[in-house]
Amino acid sequence: MPTALTTAMWNVAFPSDVSRLMRRRGLLLPTLATTLLAIASAGAQTAAAPVALHVDSITHRLTLDATRLQPGQFLYRLTLTRDTVTSAIGDQRFIITTIDYAGTPALMLARDGGQGVSVASDSLVVRRDDLRPLHWIATHGPARVAAEFTADSIFGAMTSPLGKQNIVLPNRGDVLVNTMAVDEVLTALPLTSTWRDSASLLVIDAGGAAVTTASLAVEGEEHVSVPAGEFDCWIISVEAERATERLWVTKQGQIVVRTEQLLPDLGATLVRVLAQTDSPALVPTSARLPH
Repeated sequence: MPTALTTAMWNVAFPSDVSRLMRRRGLLLPTLATTLLAIASAGAQTAAAPVALHVDSITHRLTLDATRLQPGQFLYRLTLTRDTVTSAIGDQRFIITTIDYAGTPALMLARDGGQGVSVASDSLVVRRDDLRPLHWIATHGPARVAAEFTADSIFGAMTSPLGKQNIVLPNRGDVLVNTMAVDEVLTALPLTSTWRDSASLLVIDAGGAAVTTASLAVEGEEHVSVPAGEFDCWIISVEAERATERLWVTKQGQIVVRTEQLLPDLGATLVRVLAQTDSPALVPTSARLPH
């Protein structure tokens, strides 16, 4: 099983002001279309402004076929590009396993690995039949979030060097909690060239927590090459109030093999690419037999 290692010196690749901002913002999760935990470090002087709700007019459907999801492991490599300098900031290992959670058939979506100067990990338990979240724990350095999900509510708490904040929010069936939740939902959706939908995102920062709305759409297709191979992909755009992200999802098996997220505060782009997987659903184009 591959280990998650940071492969470059953070402060060598970027000026000290950028490094401090990255640590202060937290970057607990590597993509937008998930929980954005911008948790201040112990040296921060002020908390960020509270997150705001965003209303989207797209009709929500998210017709899922959760039977497409199977246990597996995925190793992703993260890089950050600022100006013309690209730095490797860590590897992230995603693991999907089937479990029983309080008598409910479920999936455990687990992530661990290095991210910059810190180690990040989180585990999300979702229902096996419809991928609704049940339980979530995430850590990044000294920051920690834990939450439970009922049919209509989200209860939890966030702790960081700034202190503790309780989380009490209404729950919707389409809420996406973390990076892996987004990846797995995209695996279970009926993607086509005209597909378009919306979903809720759980957003947490030093100012509080909220559920905000994001639009999702197929904006094109592309043949891409990543360390795990070459694949024909749908390009999925995710747009929310705070930022945008693009994800490359394979047409065969609908696995996320690449993501790009702009980080305006840093003037940088965060990229995640698939390096290795044991998923039988993912077969590189070069490995397929000719018709």
